Amino acid sequence: MSTSKGTDHFSLGFLTVRLHSDLGYLGGYLLVNSLARPLEFHCTLPVKPTRAQSILYGPTLVDFLCGEQIARTLVSKAKLQPTIVWTDSPAVLALRNVTDIPVCQVRPSGKNSEPAKDLAIPSTQHEGVRRGELSGMDIYVSSQHQEDWEIVAKCWRELSKPIDLLEPFTRIVDALQEAHPSSKAA
Repeated sequence: MSTSKGTDHFSLGFLTVRLHSDLGYLGGYLLVNSLARPLEFHCTLPVKPTRAQSILYGPTLVDFLCGEQIARTLVSKAKLQPTIVWTDSPAVLALRNVTDIPVCQVRPSGKNSEPAKDLAIPSTQHEGVRRGELSGMDIYVSSQHQEDWEIVAKCWRELSKPIDLLEPFTRIVDALQEAHPSSKAA
């Protein structure tokens, strides 16, 4: 089945970083086609910051680990380059500091996403800038890259059928729990 307006060969990236209280930070990256079918999946081993990193990075540690380290590693492993990287984690917006790919945070309008009991979305002091709403979801982009919203809006218009922007994160979290069985709640 072909999509409209030349989107046959594009891909969308869905990237999340979750925090497990014992294991540390786990990242997962799912690339899908315009029908939300998987093209690639990558995940990281658990990452725990050192005491020195915690001291030196201070309040910027979570953004550094989630966006500039874990997310950058996942994106660089992928064979495909997505049109957009979607995330449910505000700290992953820091990925935009080290890539040319637009990065957008998505969450249900008017509320924060419900965190998984065993794999929580890391909290950060830095939030993106809300640029709009798509299919009942608030969309945030990095304050340094507000032009990403135009790319997001164009991409959304070109999809032959809008996709559920939160559902891929459920698949990623489930895959992370399969890859790291000790991350499952006891």
